[in-house]
Amino acid sequence: MLSQPARQLALCTVACLGVSLSAIMGVPAQAQDQTVPVSVAEYESVLEEITARRSNLALREYYLTQQQAEIASLTQRIEAAQNNDASEELIPLVRTMVAELEKEMVDGLPFRIERRFGLLDSLREDLQGDGLLASDIYRRAMELIGTEVEYGLQVGSYTGNNPINPGTRFAACEQNVESAECDLSDEQEQALESGAVLFDLRDQIYDGNFIHYGRMALLYLERDSSEGYRYNEDTKEWDALSNSELLGLRQNVRIARGESAISTMTAPIRKGERAADAS
Repeated sequence: MLSQPARQLALCTVACLGVSLSAIMGVPAQAQDQTVPVSVAEYESVLEEITARRSNLALREYYLTQQQAEIASLTQRIEAAQNNDASEELIPLVRTMVAELEKEMVDGLPFRIERRFGLLDSLREDLQGDGLLASDIYRRAMELIGTEVEYGLQVGSYTGNNPINPGTRFAACEQNVESAECDLSDEQEQALESGAVLFDLRDQIYDGNFIHYGRMALLYLERDSSEGYRYNEDTKEWDALSNSELLGLRQNVRIARGESAISTMTAPIRKGERAADAS
């Protein structure tokens, strides 16, 4: 509870600022000429909320300052390494980082496999060559780690083939490009009419969409929403989704792809034998 001087200060502050009690309490405009009793407890609540928000802002500024200091320190170390032969110190460190990253990728959810492992393999090749400075290789390793961290903080969606029966749509196109199962877009049909062959469009003819909720869950939805799967980290296999889960997943994919307005997502996440929905 606020002390008597604090209460008087709160009342004085409102009066001095010329803020009407009706505006604070949300009274309609037509009733603003009426006297509205306001308790000291309500002023205390307002002041406590202001204090809490200031504390939260101060904490964020503190963390930001700490991060900026760490970035400045790392930048100085990299700049110093450029002026010295730091191979003996940095190269072994990067090799350790690459090994740890690869372990995390293999043990974790298999999302965006080609892209992620492609970047890792490229970094490993640079480690074995002599074309880059040790400081440049170290910087690339830090960038790759930063990318992996970002994946854990975002909901991302990308196209791909059915994890159980991959390439079913392309196979249907090989049988009949005009079939409903093939369902080519107008642009793809125009490309074929202009002389392209079906194989040239292979990467565009995908079965469905994957969506990952950070590093907590990876799911797949067939292009026509007829089926979907969840990756089981325990069994390393794909489990079929229920009809109710398919409905929610379809909306989530649209949001992640920017095709629907941003809204609250409910993700079917299961760890071990326990199952739970996470929003």
